[in-house]
Amino acid sequence: MSRMTRVLTRIHPFTSLAVLLLLASAVPLLLGEPLLMAGVLVLAHGFVQLEFKKYTSNYQFTLILITALAIGIALDLRYSTWPMLTLAMLLSGTAIIARQAFMQQFTYVNLLWVDSGMSVAAAGLYALAVSGQPFAWDLWLAPLLPIVGALGLTFSYVQDGYRIRRSTRFGYKVQVGQEAVDFTLPDQDGRPVRLSSYRGQHPVLLIFVRGDWCPGCHMMLRTYERNRQRFAEKGVHVVAIGPDNIDVNRDMVARIGVGYRMLSDSDQQVSGQYGVVYNNPLLEVGVDYEQGIPLPASFLIDVDGMVRYVSRPDRVGEFLDPELIFGALQGLNATPAASWS
Repeated sequence: MSRMTRVLTRIHPFTSLAVLLLLASAVPLLLGEPLLMAGVLVLAHGFVQLEFKKYTSNYQFTLILITALAIGIALDLRYSTWPMLTLAMLLSGTAIIARQAFMQQFTYVNLLWVDSGMSVAAAGLYALAVSGQPFAWDLWLAPLLPIVGALGLTFSYVQDGYRIRRSTRFGYKVQVGQEAVDFTLPDQDGRPVRLSSYRGQHPVLLIFVRGDWCPGCHMMLRTYERNRQRFAEKGVHVVAIGPDNIDVNRDMVARIGVGYRMLSDSDQQVSGQYGVVYNNPLLEVGVDYEQGIPLPASFLIDVDGMVRYVSRPDRVGEFLDPELIFGALQGLNATPAASWS
């Protein structure tokens, strides 16, 4: 893939359009058209949310906050409700981005009350601000997109966190000290990769991701990309596994900018063998996977084919801190001795 193609693949088209709309909102303000300005700001915020799951970048985090705040400030100044709507928009914007921006601290299952509490507080402030006010399109409707987005997203986090905890209470099928299950899967270029081909040569870090639809997985993949050189210095090969097909994986790898291999486990046979699949009917409505949804998990395998580290199932997402794995690396066998069955 050429450098220009990689650059174009990683451009955020709708998010970039949101920047233009945010700047353009000054025009109706100068023309004395506050209703039009509110509409432009809502459209800008909607465009950023539209690509939130696809890119999950700091660029988007910043714009979600800015566009939400702009809506709140504009309405507070017009209707003398200061600072109710500004605070409501700040809380809703923060609720949307907090878990993804700080995934290492929040993980998938911890602090669920924080972002969900912010979204509920935002809805309460909105209700207080509009109560007693005559109906106006911008006052009543413009704040709803950030608030509804925050409420919907945080509700999905809460119910998903509950299901993850319930499905992982007994741990994964593959545990520390056991032999890793061998497999062969195609990478993003269609080339077959067999786990046991690394035997006697390199330790392997297997990263299971939920799919391209999962913004937290994008954060996870980028985290390991930033530390890929550190793993390489210790001889560790990073290999990611997801349920999407080869084409989706190829696009995702190029779009979010990772340089390691992304394997396609489209029938989730390997995920099942490692015990990192669970069911969530709400999330499964939006994806087309055969066997539920994979759990985000990591397994560090030494040159003997033995598992030396497994991410904690009760803190799904904690392995966004690579230092946990670097600690486990200190105890790996220094002399290769293949023992794969």
